[in-house]
Amino acid sequence: MRAFFLAAVLTLSSATPVIGQGTLSCGAAPDSWPLFEQLKTYFKKGEYMTFLESSGPMLEHEVENYEAYFGVMDELFPEGFHRCQTVLVRDEQPAFRQEITMYFRDDMRGPITLLLTGVMIRGSMQLVYFNYNSTVTAVLDELR
Repeated sequence: MRAFFLAAVLTLSSATPVIGQGTLSCGAAPDSWPLFEQLKTYFKKGEYMTFLESSGPMLEHEVENYEAYFGVMDELFPEGFHRCQTVLVRDEQPAFRQEITMYFRDDMRGPITLLLTGVMIRGSMQLVYFNYNSTVTAVLDELR
């Protein structure tokens, strides 16, 4: 399984354009988007409702569907995660960005992987899509 995961990460590293993967963390990535950094922090802390409420105008209406989005996370990971690692930042000019961040707990065998996809509209960062999964390939399949 580790070999498969390593192959998946190495596959990601060949995608272009990718920004300085070796220096990324769950915190600020190079030329980070403050919205994404805020959302990654909420996810890490297990503040899933705040994540959804803070997602911005394109997704904030989804708060009414909170159970469908995060009900299982509230059950399995109510306290969030112990650590995280941003493993990919795809920044495509003029206004598109994707980030993949992996979240870990000491009592888990593998990560929960979060994909954030956003656009810059009239100078404002907007989250347009997110997905998370315990199967890395399910998230990788959603890279655009």
